[in-house]
Amino acid sequence: MDLRQQLAAMREEREARRNPEWVRIMHKATDDLRDSGIRDRVLKPGDRAPEFVLANARGDRRNSRVWLERGPLVLSFYRGVW
Repeated sequence: MDLRQQLAAMREEREARRNPEWVRIMHKATDDLRDSGIRDRVLKPGDRAPEFVLANARGDRRNSRVWLERGPLVLSFYRGVW
């Protein structure tokens, strides 16, 4: 079983334990995003991200330009608990 098949099996297993209405809503939201054309507008591997300012965990605002002056920058996004 390759990785794609393993991930599909894991997704099916998770969805089988969830409320079917929630699963339907999540699939509809995903389909709506795909249909919106958003994938054509996202950054591709190797693209340079625009400069941005974000708040850190303490609420202090940080500018990406300042951090990039020190070297490569890696961002990690945490979506929280759904």
